[in-house]
Amino acid sequence: MMFLTPLWLGALVIVPLYVWQVKRSGWSKQGWLLASIALLILSLARPVLPQKPVTAEEAGSDVIFAVDLSYSMRGTDLAPSRLEVAKKLLYDVVRSDQKDRFGVIGFTTSAIVLSPLTKDTEMLEHLFSSLDESQIITKGTNVMSALELSRKMSHSARPIVILLTDGGDEASYEKESSFVRDNNLALSVVMLATNNGSTLPTSEGSSLKDENGHIVVSARNDAIEEIVNKGKVIRNTRAGEILSLIDSARENDFTGKTSVMRYQELFYVPLMLSLIAFVAAFTTVGKKISRLFIPALALIGVSAQGGMLDFGYIYLAEINYTHGNFERSAELYRHVEGERARYNRANALYKAGKYADALGLYRSIRSNNASFKANIFYNMGNCHIRLQEFGEARESFLKSLTLRYTRAADQNLRAITEVKEHQTLNVRKEKNDSFASEENKPTGAKKTSKEGGGSNMKTDTASGGGGDEGKRAQSDPRFSMSQGKAALSSRQYELINQRSVHETKPW
Repeated sequence: MMFLTPLWLGALVIVPLYVWQVKRSGWSKQGWLLASIALLILSLARPVLPQKPVTAEEAGSDVIFAVDLSYSMRGTDLAPSRLEVAKKLLYDVVRSDQKDRFGVIGFTTSAIVLSPLTKDTEMLEHLFSSLDESQIITKGTNVMSALELSRKMSHSARPIVILLTDGGDEASYEKESSFVRDNNLALSVVMLATNNGSTLPTSEGSSLKDENGHIVVSARNDAIEEIVNKGKVIRNTRAGEILSLIDSARENDFTGKTSVMRYQELFYVPLMLSLIAFVAAFTTVGKKISRLFIPALALIGVSAQGGMLDFGYIYLAEINYTHGNFERSAELYRHVEGERARYNRANALYKAGKYADALGLYRSIRSNNASFKANIFYNMGNCHIRLQEFGEARESFLKSLTLRYTRAADQNLRAITEVKEHQTLNVRKEKNDSFASEENKPTGAKKTSKEGGGSNMKTDTASGGGGDEGKRAQSDPRFSMSQGKAALSSRQYELINQRSVHETKPW
C-alpha cells in the first residue's frame, strides 16, 4: 500500500496534541471523535494499491521551442526577467501537455539543441531550472540559425515551432520568412518584451552601456512578426494561450506506446470507519463498544507497522540476486512498495532476460533525482538494445547523457550509432563486447561472474548514483554537472557564445 498525497499524514500531529489537552471527563465521546478525525486524515492521504501498468497507444505532434538566450533576454520589463518568464512558460506548458513531444533549442548568434524531442517532462523541467544565463555573454541574435536547426530536429511534414524572444536585432526578416514558408514550419512567436523596453543589468549591478558610454535600452522588435506562418503572435505570458495554439495546430506526427500506472483506491475504507466513529461518539453504540476502542487502536498500530516486513523481502531479494536467482529476486521485490524497489525489480528482470518486462517497469518509475533518472534512461537503452530497437536505444542514451555524463552511456551510444533497426548486434558477454562490464549490484549484493545480460547495466540502489563514481576523474568535462546549474555543459555554453566576436551594434 502507498499514499498518493502523503503530506496529509502530517496532520496526524493533532492527535497527540488533542490527547494531551483532553479532559478526563467525557473521554469516551472525545475518543470516538479523535478516531473519526484520524481516519478522515488517512482518507485524505489517499491510500492505494498499485496495479500492473497498462500500455496505451498514443499520438501527438512535434513541438519545438526556440528560446532566445541572448544578453537582451535579461531585460526586466517582464519581471523578474524575460528569460525567467520564458523558462516559467516552458515549465507550465510541458507540465500541462502530456500528448506531444517537445524539443528545445537555445540560440543567440548561433543555435544548439538543448533537448531532443522527448515526452519526458521531468528531464525538461530539470533542463529549464538549471539553465544558467550568467554563462551566456552573447549580445546578438541570429534567428535563422534557430529556424534551420528546428527544421533538422523533426521529420514531421509541418513541425510546430514556437519562438520565445524579444524580437532580435534585425530591421527586416524577409530571408527568415522565406525559409519558414519554404520549409513548411508552423511558426508562432511569443513576444517577451515591451514597447518601452528595459535596461540590461550587468554582473556588477550597473546597467549595460554601448561603446559610446550610453546606457543600452532593449525594447520589443515587432519586425520579427514577419516570419509568423500558420501560427500567431502571442504578446502575453499565459501558458494557456500557447496550449490552445498547440491544440489547434496538432497533427499526428508520431505514434507510440506509454505505460500508465493504475491504482486501486482505498480511501473509502478509512472514510467509512470515520463516519462510523463519528456516529458512535453521539450514540449509545459508542458507549457499548468503547471498551474495545483501545485494543482496536492497538491493531491499527500493528497494521501500520506492516511496512517493516519490507526489510525481510528486500533481504531475501538481495540474497537471491547475489546467487543468480533473478526471477525469484524480481518476485520478492514485487512485494515492496516504492520507486527504488520497482527499480531493483526491473534490474532483476533484465538480468533474467525479460527485457520487455524490465523496460515497462523502468518507464513507470518517477523521480526528480537527475542522477537516478540518468541511470533509468541508461538501463532503458540497454533493454532496447537487447530487443534490437536501436532508434529507441539511441534516444534513451541521449536522455541519460543530457542528465549526467557517464563513459558507459557514451560508449554504448557510439557503438550503436550506425546500427539500423532490427539489425543483428552481438550483445553476448564476450571479451571484445563493447557493452560488457561488471554491473553494480543492489545494496549488500556481491559481484558474480554467473550473470547474463551484461550491457554495462546500472543497478545501484542505495544512492541513485550512476555506477561510475569511481571513474569520475576520467569523465569528459564537457558533460560534467555541478550541484546547482547542471543541464548545460561548458562546451554547450561555448557553442552558444562562439560568434559573439562578430557583433558590432546588436541593439
